[in-house]
Amino acid sequence: MEEPIQNIDQIDIIGQRKDGGVDLIITVSSFLDNTERNDYLLRTKIQSYIDAIFSDSWVEKYGQDNSQIFIKATTMPHQEMINLIGAFKNYLKQYNVNLWLEVA
Repeated sequence: MEEPIQNIDQIDIIGQRKDGGVDLIITVSSFLDNTERNDYLLRTKIQSYIDAIFSDSWVEKYGQDNSQIFIKATTMPHQEMINLIGAFKNYLKQYNVNLWLEVA
């Protein structure tokens, strides 16, 4: 079975908005349950995005304080994963990075 979050050290999708801001997408391809493995995948993926946003090369290319991360999931994640996303969201606010969960 394929893991819901893949390529944890890479950005899945990146798009630059006309206003100069940057949207980064984390794709979640199946149910994100509350197993230790999925917790690790989500934490590691978000951290890799944060590392990219605050890297010197990123700031040089895109600027600072203009990036936001979207977690796009095919199904609603387990409540504990939603809580973890909420904790990251609150943490990232202090660094002017928005984090959103969207289920489609």
